[in-house]
Amino acid sequence: MRRSAGPILLLALLLATGPATPAATPATRDGAEVMARFHARLAAPGCGDASPRWKRHYAHAAQDLAGRDAQALMLFGYVLDALLAADLPAEYALIPFVESRYRPDVRSPGGQVGLWQFTAATARRHGIRIRGGIDERRSIPIATRAAVRHLQRLQRTLGGDWRTIAIAYNAGEGALRASRRTGGKPLNGIARSYPAKLHAIACLLADRGAQARWQAAVARQVPRLVGRELPAGTRDLHAWARAQGHDPTLVAALNPGWRSGMREVLAPVSAAGAGPDPAGEAN
Repeated sequence: MRRSAGPILLLALLLATGPATPAATPATRDGAEVMARFHARLAAPGCGDASPRWKRHYAHAAQDLAGRDAQALMLFGYVLDALLAADLPAEYALIPFVESRYRPDVRSPGGQVGLWQFTAATARRHGIRIRGGIDERRSIPIATRAAVRHLQRLQRTLGGDWRTIAIAYNAGEGALRASRRTGGKPLNGIARSYPAKLHAIACLLADRGAQARWQAAVARQVPRLVGRELPAGTRDLHAWARAQGHDPTLVAALNPGWRSGMREVLAPVSAAGAGPDPAGEAN
C-alpha cells in the first residue's frame, strides 16, 4: 500500500517550487467587465423606484461612457476600483457624473473644483494642496483618494446607509446634522434629491446595458489607469509620457492641473504590463 507524503516531503516540495509569481497588471480592460463589477456592487440594485426625470436628465452619463474618446469609461473604471477597494457602494462612482460630468478641469461658479468638486475648505481638511499655482483638486488620483477617505469617514460617523452619506457628501455633514435637530434648517431640494439622482443613473446604465448597440460600444478594450510618481525635477509631462510609451495627449488630458513640481500623475499602466511601472505606482 502506498503511503501518503509526510509533512517534511510536502514542505520540501513547496520550497522547491518557490513563491508564486505575481500576475502582471493588464494594460487594458474590457469596458463590459467594468460595468459588470459596477452593477454587482450596488447597494440598491432594484430599479422599480428610479426617477424617470433624473434618468432623462443624466442621459449624458450613458452617452459619455459609450463615447468615442473613452476617457469617461477609463476614469469611471479607475474611480470604481478605488471605491470597491475601500468596500464602499458602487453608487458613489456616479458622484462625479453629477458633480463634474467626469471632467477633472471643471470649476463651478461656487468655487468647487475638479472631478469631485471639492470646496477649498474640504480639500484642505483632506490634505489637498491649493497654493502657489498648484490646485490638487484637479489631480484625479489625489482628489479620488481624498474622496474615498471623506466617504469612509462619513460612513463611520453617520452609519452605513448610502443614501444618508450621499446627502452628507453634497450638503455637508454639519448641514445634515443641523437639519435633523428640532427646529433645524431643512435641507434644500438639491441635497434631498442627491441619492435619487445617483440611483437613477445606476438604473439608466442598467437600461442601456440591455441595449445591444450601447453594450457593443462599451464592450471594448480601454487603458487601465494608475497613479504614477514622477521622478524629482520633472518639468515636461509630454516628454515623460513619451519616455514611458504613453500617448502624451492622453496623459495631458488626464492631468489638466499638472504643474512643474507636482510629483503624482494619472497614466495608463505600462504597455508591457510587467508589474509596477518604472517610476513606481503611487496608487
